[in-house]
Amino acid sequence: MARPEKIAAVESVADIFKDARSVVLNDFTGLDVQKISKLRALCRENNIEFKVVKNTLARRGVRETGAAALEEYFEGPTALAVSRDSENQGAKILAEFAKEYEAPKFKAGFVDGNVIDANAVLTLSKLPSREELLSMVLAGLQSPASGLVSVMQGPLRSLVGVLNQIKDQKD
Repeated sequence: MARPEKIAAVESVADIFKDARSVVLNDFTGLDVQKISKLRALCRENNIEFKVVKNTLARRGVRETGAAALEEYFEGPTALAVSRDSENQGAKILAEFAKEYEAPKFKAGFVDGNVIDANAVLTLSKLPSREELLSMVLAGLQSPASGLVSVMQGPLRSLVGVLNQIKDQKD
């Protein structure tokens, strides 16, 4: 690789860590070309960028960012699952794929400016997404209100039922 290409690759890695909401480092050993193509397609469908990186260039790239602690994880085959939309979507996609194919394996992650280890990435993959959490909170807030409306309508329904019975008796 020529020097300008290396500089561009280092800058590309640095930009990833500056712009992304989450980055999951993973080892894709054991996946053949067909499976990696399937994983890339799955990532694309979910707005995740799956990028294989050269370790030496990636180490240089993370030094320029707040993810410098990730340098030690750039050993062996390394790919990045980059999400600009969600903190846990990349981890979820990789974890689901790994259930079926036993790869890729998590190395580490970078979420909201914090470096996390493989166990934390696995835990992150099991959490509901932000949208799911918001809908749970909204449902929790609506529950007492809908219960109150139901209780308030009960006597009115009973009154209407009684009036209908009286009307039927008079007819």
